[in-house]
Amino acid sequence: MLLALAVVVTAVIVGVAAYYIFGQAPKPQANLLEIYHWWTSGGEKAAIDALVAVFQKKYPDVGVIQSPVAGGAGYVFKSVMKSMVAAGEAPDAFQVHAGYEMKPYVDAGFLEPIDDLWRQEGWESVFPPVVRDMVSWGGHYYAVPVNIHRANVLWYNKKILDQYGIDPSTLETWDGFFAACEKLRAAGIQYPIAMGGIGKWEIAHVIEQIFVSQGVDFYQDLVNGKLNDPNDPRLVNAFNIMKKYMNYVNPDYASLTWDQAVAKVIRGEAAFTIMGDWANGEFYVAGKQFGVDYGAMPSPGTKGIYVLVVDCFEKPKGAKHPENSIKWLRVVGSREGQDAFNPIKGSISARLDADVTKYGPYQRAAIQDFKTAKYMVPSIVHGSGAPEKFASAFNDIASKFAADRDVAAACKAIIDAINAAKSDYTKTWHLTG
Repeated sequence: MLLALAVVVTAVIVGVAAYYIFGQAPKPQANLLEIYHWWTSGGEKAAIDALVAVFQKKYPDVGVIQSPVAGGAGYVFKSVMKSMVAAGEAPDAFQVHAGYEMKPYVDAGFLEPIDDLWRQEGWESVFPPVVRDMVSWGGHYYAVPVNIHRANVLWYNKKILDQYGIDPSTLETWDGFFAACEKLRAAGIQYPIAMGGIGKWEIAHVIEQIFVSQGVDFYQDLVNGKLNDPNDPRLVNAFNIMKKYMNYVNPDYASLTWDQAVAKVIRGEAAFTIMGDWANGEFYVAGKQFGVDYGAMPSPGTKGIYVLVVDCFEKPKGAKHPENSIKWLRVVGSREGQDAFNPIKGSISARLDADVTKYGPYQRAAIQDFKTAKYMVPSIVHGSGAPEKFASAFNDIASKFAADRDVAAACKAIIDAINAAKSDYTKTWHLTG
């Protein structure tokens, strides 16, 4: 009893001393949610703000800290986040692309499986199988998809096409597309194609869609790391198309971001740009009307194919506010959250039960295309289709090719990059059924 009394007295003395020495007892942790993402352009910011508004309406007692990292497609963001996670400073949730981009975090044990959350929310019945497969590794779910973007989209200024009598249906092939470019050049529009390139990925994005146009069999071999011949006629033809494409691109492409290239089409300085349907958000915030001011269609040669880009959030291990992390994921995967975010973002809901009335005309068309697509394929450039080692090399190859237009060197570089990443190809994509 005396020993117990001594322990109690000592504890009281230490506690009182600590209070006076350090000023006060530790304060309870603030009720916060900290999220990281790379959505910084006009349309992107408006979309994530709408999603956060849904969260704050549902959880008004939680303060939300958004920490955006500028840089299209997340190429700056990725290096920032990897450093934070490795240092044990992960936020409560961060944006990631579904597919291979998730793998390094999963392999390192930086993400918590969220199978229970998927079961509680009934998500297996509302997310399509192809999307479920992209966010699962080793039989466990590690992320919640917030959208589905389409990468293979050709955007055009409708008023320019109307003015010069160009029928969009003639743009379904590369020959028809280049004939339209030549017609516009003859009319005084020297560079009818707008393209960015400041992050390199913008160039790789275009080449990726050209790869897809060479046939799904070819693209399946590419994403499974099975291409081995630099003289493969499909590979050679793809780079020859890109070489011709560059003849009509704005010369300052290397100093422009993707949204600055889209702005050229919005302003009527160019007629075309190939970019994912996040570009629709830029037209939206600029007050342009789909079917009147601008239009969109699958990039040449890719009709019936849907190139998937899926953005996700997940629960990092060691999140400072784990309960709020789960609350955020519930909203991200909810019908209400997705139907607030995607109409502005330009994407479609990852859910099969989206309220179609909330979406604009482009997205309603995209939803229909998604349901009827013959093939769905994962994007390499946007983190899903191939290992990061290859995807990173692809960006460099694309940037170099845009400058030197050396077809043989680019084809060899692609095969070399596949071989260098051979051991990293751990997913087998079955794109042709």
